[in-house]
Amino acid sequence: MTKRLSALIWLRFKLFTVNKAILFEIISPFIFAYFYKYLYSLQKISTQNSDFLGFLIPFSLSIGISIPIIAILSEEREKHSLSALMLSGVRYFEYLFSLIVVSLFFSLFIITIIPLILNSKVSILNFNYFFSSIFMAISVCLISLIAGLLAKTQIMGQMIGLPIMFMISFLPMLATINNFFKIIVHYSFMSLFYDYIQNPNFTLPTTLNSLTITFIWILLLILSNYLLLKFSRKD
Repeated sequence: MTKRLSALIWLRFKLFTVNKAILFEIISPFIFAYFYKYLYSLQKISTQNSDFLGFLIPFSLSIGISIPIIAILSEEREKHSLSALMLSGVRYFEYLFSLIVVSLFFSLFIITIIPLILNSKVSILNFNYFFSSIFMAISVCLISLIAGLLAKTQIMGQMIGLPIMFMISFLPMLATINNFFKIIVHYSFMSLFYDYIQNPNFTLPTTLNSLTITFIWILLLILSNYLLLKFSRKD
């Protein structure tokens, strides 16, 4: 099992780094961060505040993590690679875990480097920042897995991936200007991260509600992925 899982993780890593289109999608969040920083500097607007980071981190995860996951899975569905893996004895957990591990690896780069590019006041050593960001990244990975498993072709993957990208990217920004979207974000998988952006000095007791909501989302997403993989194997 360990050798098979290691092989799957290595395969996923190669897919992320060898494919030039996917590699560009992973690098593009850093390009956007420099671009936004340059535009804001022309207008003499600081990018150091947490509100700007609250928009750019979800945006970066949607482009650099969500889109590649959906592209890889939709391609495997179209070429029947998923079926071949299942028939060869690959288990549901191994299939999910390998892709999540590699995706979270690249998510860590996004979570760490983006604040450095922006010269953000948020320290990359801040436990609350990493804690809330990682849980959001896990949720983004799981949502993207669902979208990728639902897409039977790469074209369908692009059609499903676009609204997901907009949802992840712009919900936090809309929440700052509209109370309706603020309520949606509070009860979404971004609940904990949004609480951090609103109050970087929050403590666990004060954010227990958001933490519970995030955990429930992750559990439901894991269950949904398991059921979809089970259906895919039967199909």
